[in-house]
Amino acid sequence: MSMSTPNSAALVIDKVNRRFGGVVAANALDFTIRQGEFLAVVGPNGAGKSTLLQMISGVIRPQEGEIRLGGRRIDRLTPEAINALGISRTFQTSRVFPMLTIRDSILVGTQVGLIGGGRSPRRYGPVGELVSALFRLPGYRASAAAAEARAEEVMKMFGDRLWPRRNDQAFSLSYANRRRLEIARALVQDPDILLLDEPAAGMNPSETDELTEIIAELRRSRPSMTIVMVEHKLQVVRQLAERCIVMSQGTVIVDDTPAGALEDPRVIEAYLGTKRSAAAFGKVNDDG
Repeated sequence: MSMSTPNSAALVIDKVNRRFGGVVAANALDFTIRQGEFLAVVGPNGAGKSTLLQMISGVIRPQEGEIRLGGRRIDRLTPEAINALGISRTFQTSRVFPMLTIRDSILVGTQVGLIGGGRSPRRYGPVGELVSALFRLPGYRASAAAAEARAEEVMKMFGDRLWPRRNDQAFSLSYANRRRLEIARALVQDPDILLLDEPAAGMNPSETDELTEIIAELRRSRPSMTIVMVEHKLQVVRQLAERCIVMSQGTVIVDDTPAGALEDPRVIEAYLGTKRSAAAFGKVNDDG
C-alpha cells in the first residue's frame, strides 16, 4: 500500500463501540494513527486494548462506528482481506505451528498473496498458481526465492535466537523464542502496519531489552511502517513509542507522549484505582 504523503493517515478509528454483554470494551473510540507513527496503547487489565487490535485486524467487528485504512472502510472485511492490505499482527498469547520448522513457520507469512487482492493482486487464478507450483515455472521459482530471502533476512534480525535453529520444529522453542517467531512471521510480510499485542510478555529483563533493541532497529530501518503496540511493560513504551494512548474501561482517557501520558494523574488513578488509593501512594491529591 502506498501512502501519498509522509503524514497521511494510516488508520482512522471513528466513533467505534464494542460491547460483550454488559462489558464495554470500546466506548466511542475516536482517533487517528498517522503513517509511520509508533503508537503505544496501555491501560489496566480489561481496558479494551487487545479488543482494539482485534477490531483493527478484523477478528472482531465493531458494533458501531468505522475503521478506515487510507480512506477505505475495513471494519467489515475478513481478517485475511485486511492482512492482504498490509496489516500484520501478533497475538497476546503465542500462536505457532508446533510441528512446522521455524523456517517453514515464518514462510507461512509470505503466503498472504495466495488469497489475492490487497497490495499484490494475484497474477494468475488458483489453477494457474497450482500449475506454476507443480511444474516449478520461472514465476514460481522467482517468487519462492524471494520468499526464502525475506525469511532469512527476518530470522537473522533475531541473532542466534532463530536463524541457527531454522530447521528445528517450532515446539522446541522456549516461550520467549516463540514470541520472536511470531513477530518474525508478521514482519516477513513486509507490512505497512504492524500490530504488536504485548510482544515482551513472558520475557525476563534481558530478553525484554534484547527485543526492545530489535524493535528499535526495525523502527530505524523502516521509518514509514506504522506500529501499534499494546504493552504492559511501561519502560518498553517509554523507550520505543512516540505517542501513547491510555485506555480505561473501553475509553481513551489520555492521548499524549509516553512521558506525558504515564505521568498524568488520570493514568495513575486508572492503574491504582480510586483517587483516594492513588493519594495513598502519594501520586495525586485527593481533593476531587
